[in-house]
Amino acid sequence: MFVGMSPMRVSFAGGGTDMPEYYEKYNGSVVSTTIDLFTYLVYNPRTDDSIQAFASDFESYQGLKKFKDLEYQLGTEIAISAVKLLDFKQGGDYLISSNVKPGSGLGGSSSLAVNCVKTISSLQNKKFSNTEIAEMAFHIERNILNHPVGKQDDYITAFGGFNFIDFNSNGVKVSPIKLSSSVSSELQENLMLFSMETTRKSSDVLKNQLELTKNENKDTLESLHYVKKLSEELHDSLKSSDLQNFAEVLNKGWNAKKKFTKEVTNDRIDKIYELALSNGAIGGKITGAGAGGHILLYCEKNKQNQLKEKLKKLKLTFVNFNFHSNSPKVINLYEHK
Repeated sequence: MFVGMSPMRVSFAGGGTDMPEYYEKYNGSVVSTTIDLFTYLVYNPRTDDSIQAFASDFESYQGLKKFKDLEYQLGTEIAISAVKLLDFKQGGDYLISSNVKPGSGLGGSSSLAVNCVKTISSLQNKKFSNTEIAEMAFHIERNILNHPVGKQDDYITAFGGFNFIDFNSNGVKVSPIKLSSSVSSELQENLMLFSMETTRKSSDVLKNQLELTKNENKDTLESLHYVKKLSEELHDSLKSSDLQNFAEVLNKGWNAKKKFTKEVTNDRIDKIYELALSNGAIGGKITGAGAGGHILLYCEKNKQNQLKEKLKKLKLTFVNFNFHSNSPKVINLYEHK
């Protein structure tokens, strides 16, 4: 039995500029990190050539089928896409799960896509680079399953750690951000993650954003240009250990992101965010495409208890997390001790 583990992420600035429709014309950049919430792919070899897949988060099951008969079904479609892309015909049982609900805004779909490519290629004894894994995962999501996604989540997960990522027509460059232990600890201590207990299909938000970008909508493009500059400013803040400005850039970025498309926010989200700012938070953002999932806030420790109590009354759940510095891994339970 083999278990693949792939981290999820929080993106701090630049989201949206990782769409090919944007960066191939204007270049893009993001700042992000992986965190210790994961997707899991369990593979158990069978003695026949049949394949079945279970997705516990979706309560979905693809019954025993031969390779040629595999179908793309909700919950198992990413794993089956990877099986087909890599032409992995060996029989097996696949179990797919994660630490969060679908639609969390923490990059779960891309984490799973990277996980599936990494795990299946490892079973085939293929040695792909992190870039190759990220590109294959993106191909699965964007070209096979037609999800309107950008590239950042695939690269964040495939490389792991804290990174500044450049996107342009010539390729993608991942530059690790080296934080001192004291700055990393302070940043970790002051970041708070809350589940809004509402999930959403990111595709509903991103489809409209993608169309507006393609059509060169003035407001959307101006906002994307601005958040790209903010990613550079936030990167500089980290390099100079200026966490006050880091928090302020988060706030600027969220206000800009709301102009991408009207689906990014709603009355409840606006109420939550304003309440957070009036109870100690300096800045923050909705994770992922927006419209639901999780909210990330920067709040100094002496004000966090008050903030937790206020948000609890709005039915938000505090989520413990830590920065995670490693890329995905595959464990062979037959050999693991």
